[in-house]
Amino acid sequence: MDFIYYLFSVIISIGISAQKSPTVVPFSLENHSIYMYCKVNDSAHVKFLFDTGADGSVINVNSKKKLNLKVDGTSENQGSNGTNTVEYSSHNTVQFGNIDKKDVLLTLIPYHSANFDGVFGTDLMQGKIVEIDYHKNEIRFYEENTTTLDLSGYEKMKLHLIDNYPAIESTITVNSKEYSGIFGLDSGADDALTIAAPFAKKNELAKVMKKIGKATAQGSDGSVYEMPVVICPSIQFAQKYLYNVPVTLSGSTEGMDATEKMAGFFGNQFLKRFNTIIDFKNQFIYFKLNKNLYSEFK
Repeated sequence: MDFIYYLFSVIISIGISAQKSPTVVPFSLENHSIYMYCKVNDSAHVKFLFDTGADGSVINVNSKKKLNLKVDGTSENQGSNGTNTVEYSSHNTVQFGNIDKKDVLLTLIPYHSANFDGVFGTDLMQGKIVEIDYHKNEIRFYEENTTTLDLSGYEKMKLHLIDNYPAIESTITVNSKEYSGIFGLDSGADDALTIAAPFAKKNELAKVMKKIGKATAQGSDGSVYEMPVVICPSIQFAQKYLYNVPVTLSGSTEGMDATEKMAGFFGNQFLKRFNTIIDFKNQFIYFKLNKNLYSEFK
């Protein structure tokens, strides 16, 4: 019996050790946005904006020469306020940590004064479970079949993929009236929440929410536009409530901010308050409040 017990223990031990450790990539949080470093083809490490609101990855036109990319086509880019024709480079390799993503299409977009070389989109996240840890400033990429995730303290939610855009159900409350919908998760935006134009217009939110100012935004299509900033008294998100959040109301007639498929988009000034685990394959997402909860909204 002792021999059988020992053999059983060895088998269990081998099974546990066979679980692959996650790839850990450090990040910096700058002006609410997440930045990480990657290699493109044979380049040195370059700075990428980690963007759950982008379904494709991007290179800033200003960094094109640095990376010596071969342009081999054009496509239509849909920004938050419109569309434009852009160049792209295909068949690239992007390396982050010990992960090599091959045959990556990189769109070239002018970000003008932006201080980053590229945008790390969900095309590079797919195929992994992605954990964003604001306590350690780490992004961890797990195999999809991992059993090593620690989900204690997390709230599990259904992950909706709206045209490849990750989104969840959420509710805002104004004057005791609830407005519910599907909201996109856009870590590449540095605001708290933008309400899509059709949802704002349908519910006449400009009339019921207190205006406190205006914001200027620039979309990936190159357009620059102003939006009113209002105060949202209450937002229910992952079974938690956040209060007196500054929200922008879009008036766009084209682009993502004009979509009727989503009520709006949470930016990283809001999302950074939650450690997040994204399971694209099983379409679940997990949130846990972190040290940024009481940081000031600006």
